[in-house]
Amino acid sequence: MAGFAGVDIFFVISGVIIAKTAPGLTWRSFAWRRFRRIVPLYLLISIPYAIVAYKTGFGWREGVATLLLWPATDQMTAPALPAAWTLCFEMLFYAAATIVVDRRLLSALIGIFGLAMIFRSAGPVLQFLGNPLIIEFGFGIALAYAPKWKPAVWCLPIGAGAMIAVGLIGMAPQGGTMEFLTGDNGFQRVLVYGFPAALIVFGTMQIDARPSAWTVLGDASYMLYLIHTLPITLLLMVDHVSDSSGPHHRDRHSRIGAFRLADVHSVRAAAAHIPAPI
Repeated sequence: MAGFAGVDIFFVISGVIIAKTAPGLTWRSFAWRRFRRIVPLYLLISIPYAIVAYKTGFGWREGVATLLLWPATDQMTAPALPAAWTLCFEMLFYAAATIVVDRRLLSALIGIFGLAMIFRSAGPVLQFLGNPLIIEFGFGIALAYAPKWKPAVWCLPIGAGAMIAVGLIGMAPQGGTMEFLTGDNGFQRVLVYGFPAALIVFGTMQIDARPSAWTVLGDASYMLYLIHTLPITLLLMVDHVSDSSGPHHRDRHSRIGAFRLADVHSVRAAAAHIPAPI
């Protein structure tokens, strides 16, 4: 279960990155940079997933969630791309950061988040806007302004050990994509994964990294994150064609059976816990 906490580490890292890169930019410049970084590649890679989702049921709610990365309408709906539920929060955070480039609006934004959290039971929109997972972005913002302190490198193994311990003693929060979007067990997740994630990130920030193959791989991490379930999706498409071609094609079904998940929703569930490096 500790492996699921990669998402929480990602949210903390996002808070750090935005807090360090936004100052000095106008809101237009900041918004354009983040849009250019995230949206075109996301939409390109979402196309095959949307095709598969269309075969299994793809209505207007799925369209809004997929194209706008807004999952909260009259009911919570995940995007067609399995990993994109994390991008829903990411884009929400970018929108908030764009607003508070004018720091006079910061208190109003915090107030909106607080009210949404209090009235989360009113419906999907407030569940999303008041999701406790957003607190983890706040951890990252706080870390961005924390002074560098070399002994804090020990926070890295301490945080990792805490995450492993949470899994071993059975305190890890349960759930999948829908539970993450609605914030079920959200405060538990922030406590048992968010705080250790902040320790891991703070410890890592004390390490002076040099350019290497790992840093190059890190630069490509967003693309790798988006495409990691593409092979499964393509196999599902082939399987659909095989199933509709008649009994004489059933042997194809058996050849890909080892890779096939029950349907596109199973693909979403399988990818729900993999972090999204931005």
